[in-house]
Amino acid sequence: MKKCSRCGTELVEGQVVCPHCGKPQRRRSLVRCRHCGSLARQGLRVCPACGETLQSDWLRPMMLGGIVLAGLILGLLVGPSLYRSLTSFEPELAVSTVQAVAADMPVLVHVPTLTPSLTPSITPTPTNTPTSTPTPTITPSPTLTPTPTHTPTATPTPTITPTPTRAWPTWTPVTPGTPTSEPPTATPAPALAAPELLIPETGVVYEGEDASIELTWRSSHTLVSDEYFEVMIRYVSGGATVSAPVHVQRPSWFVSKMLHGKADQESERIYTWSVRLVRKRTADDGTDTYLPISAWSEERTFHWK
Repeated sequence: MKKCSRCGTELVEGQVVCPHCGKPQRRRSLVRCRHCGSLARQGLRVCPACGETLQSDWLRPMMLGGIVLAGLILGLLVGPSLYRSLTSFEPELAVSTVQAVAADMPVLVHVPTLTPSLTPSITPTPTNTPTSTPTPTITPSPTLTPTPTHTPTATPTPTITPTPTRAWPTWTPVTPGTPTSEPPTATPAPALAAPELLIPETGVVYEGEDASIELTWRSSHTLVSDEYFEVMIRYVSGGATVSAPVHVQRPSWFVSKMLHGKADQESERIYTWSVRLVRKRTADDGTDTYLPISAWSEERTFHWK
């Protein structure tokens, strides 16, 4: 017996509302057994009356629908090919084929010949479209503006002043005791200090003609245009003493290579040198005379072999 889920009142089979409290009851679906015909609650798999397996009623329409759907699919697949085979069947060809097979003769199949129809095609001919020629535009020529003429200015020509070239001093050996054409003149007493010799020191030995021998000294006096240093070189040649004066305006002088080998071997090729200050005087006939204005410096010697 079914009871109400709220108040517990017993309900008659088929009641959907409790007569005591009025609560709606959940209706259960019933399934009829196909073997014994008894009603059973839906959801059971076995009939409680006969024990056979229950089958829901909704399976029958599904089975029928599946059969119908399968038939439709089969018809769609097979129908077109079957229709083509039926429509392409020719009775005359079938009869002639059967007769030919019976008579053991070759079968002649008529194949229709397709005759192509020639349709002339018209190709349009392009027409020349006249092109309008542009009218030339006349542009006025620009007006020429006169350009001022540049008048060249005379550039003064530079005057080249010749630079006096310094001539290397020459030396002339003077042999003692040589008489002069003019009588000796009185020599004024030296008024300046003698120069101080620097290099080379006494006793330095030089080898070969290409040896570079530079004599240097210094002086406290500043030379003017007509004042010189007189360098005196002395050596013994052939047993006689030879003096070679040289006049320069700088405190140094390179010994001339012309003096190499002039000194005697017996004198061990010794050369003696000293320096003093002189003033130059030029006579009317062009002869130069050097007047001493200082004393001689000390004497130093060097060997040139």
